[in-house]
Amino acid sequence: MSGAEPERSAKPQSPLAAAGWMLLACALFALMNLCAKHASARVPWHEVAGFRAGFGALVIFGWARARSIPLRVHDRVTQWRRTVAGTCAMALGFFGLSRLPMGDSVTLGNLTPLLVALASRRVLDERAGGSLGLSAVLGFVGVALLAGAQLQAGPSALAGVASAVAGATCSAIAMMQLRRLGPRESAEGVSLHFAKWGAVAMFAVGFGRQVVPSALDLGTLALAGLCGGGAQVSMTKAYGLDKAARVGAIGYSGVVMSQLLAVAVLGELPTARQLGGAAMIVVSGVVLVGGALFEARAARTRAEPERVAAE
Repeated sequence: MSGAEPERSAKPQSPLAAAGWMLLACALFALMNLCAKHASARVPWHEVAGFRAGFGALVIFGWARARSIPLRVHDRVTQWRRTVAGTCAMALGFFGLSRLPMGDSVTLGNLTPLLVALASRRVLDERAGGSLGLSAVLGFVGVALLAGAQLQAGPSALAGVASAVAGATCSAIAMMQLRRLGPRESAEGVSLHFAKWGAVAMFAVGFGRQVVPSALDLGTLALAGLCGGGAQVSMTKAYGLDKAARVGAIGYSGVVMSQLLAVAVLGELPTARQLGGAAMIVVSGVVLVGGALFEARAARTRAEPERVAAE
């Protein structure tokens, strides 16, 4: 089968389960970014991305086989859209990570939920909540502050900012394709397809420019792949269980996790402007999810009398 969609699963949406899976994904992605940032001091960004995807693919495949989870994806057209968008997001994100402090790179990458919310009504026919306008203003002010903080660092850092923002845009496209795939597809199958082809693409990009990583760097890259593979499956499950905008907003917790790891492990002390920009982007996510939850509660309240009357 190619573009034909199988029947949608009758499995109901589960916001609490989706939130749990997304929080786990955020924690694993934060550890992945820490490992990738550590290795990128000595290994080219495209090779870091390739190892992350390759080791991640092995983890996902082993997990699926051990649990007899099917890896076939029925909606192959949507799957390929997700894989292409995700691979572009990974490449741009790792390039940005190699040029920026880890905290700034991860914060800019977390524009994804806001971009998902901006596009989800048109693309997925899902409301993102009346707070979207305020969230957008706060988020883009945060981007401006972070970009301004990198002006003194030169063209390389500004290229990193542009790359991270472009990566967030590609990631938003990938997340909306995940939502289209939904719970009817195997999360492991979807994640494996992206990871294996992402690895092929990244090693192809760096062909002829590879370096041989040391044993320590190889171990660090393997850990990045382990965390990335687990995070990919967790994120795919989350987006299959609830609305894209609401699940994506929970991803802002990853900013806090990554900032704390960057300070504690890498000694990256952010400036006031960097903290201000990060805070703006995080607050935009809080406003976004708060508005969505308020509207969902109001809708349930309005529907309750109708349900009682119908009974």
